[in-house]
Amino acid sequence: MSGGSWLTSDAWVFAAIANDQPARTHTLVELIAIADGINHAVPTESEFTKAVGRLLSAGLIGADSAADHYWPTEAGTLLRQRWRHGLFGWINVIPPQLQRLGEPQDADWPLPSGAFEGAVREYLARWPKQ
Repeated sequence: MSGGSWLTSDAWVFAAIANDQPARTHTLVELIAIADGINHAVPTESEFTKAVGRLLSAGLIGADSAADHYWPTEAGTLLRQRWRHGLFGWINVIPPQLQRLGEPQDADWPLPSGAFEGAVREYLARWPKQ
């Protein structure tokens, strides 16, 4: 199923997952913290799950919601290498790289019930906003 165009939220979620060099695995709470750090906002559950489904379909990430692990694949790591300019440079680099892949493929990718809300609560408890 074709998903139209890649969205900024797809790039944002990818940037959070592939943030570290060298690549490493993150938990959902860590991803929410990274996403907020690089875009000054927390993605919605819908933005996150849609992006993860699309990024999985493109072979750019791996995700195991039951184990709470998210990581860039080899292809995702290669795409991430083009992002070289600090915390905020993702917005100039990742969206055009995704567009070069062609239309995204939407894929259902649900989280366990309450997992996203719980992760947001944990993030806000660990790192309260000033």
